[in-house]
Amino acid sequence: MFEAEQLTEPILLCGVELPASEATMFEDLQVLSRAYAKEKPQIRYQKKPVYTMVATSSRGLFMGDVVEKKNPGRKHLQIRKGQWVVKVAIPYRMQAALPAKVARLRKQFYQDWLPDQPYTSASWQDLEVYHYRQRYFRKSVKMVMELWFCLEPKVKE
Repeated sequence: MFEAEQLTEPILLCGVELPASEATMFEDLQVLSRAYAKEKPQIRYQKKPVYTMVATSSRGLFMGDVVEKKNPGRKHLQIRKGQWVVKVAIPYRMQAALPAKVARLRKQFYQDWLPDQPYTSASWQDLEVYHYRQRYFRKSVKMVMELWFCLEPKVKE
């Protein structure tokens, strides 16, 4: 289920960054979402199709869109080429069940899989990735969510 791979190109995000803590994460995400909603109309140079990402670290949160180049005067986050990631698609059928699915997946990754691997969490621990794709045999689009766990190789002692 979990397989590490390296990014073949860098990812540049433009959006908003806020300090956060584990104790107030739920409230912090609400504040971040509101700030991003105000910032989104000013984001230029978005790659198509539009990908929106929420990055989590022990010190903060970043929410933004993938862009082709920097937006002057805006906050950016760069995920470097060669970054180790584990990408997991999240089946999205009922929005109400999504937070529980993501929580279970994070627990399974961090508690069951990661301790036995030659990796450790990167400073930006994970990315929630949202985008839309055309449905097969329909004219409508479907939201797709992925969870990317960012990793660094363990330093040998």
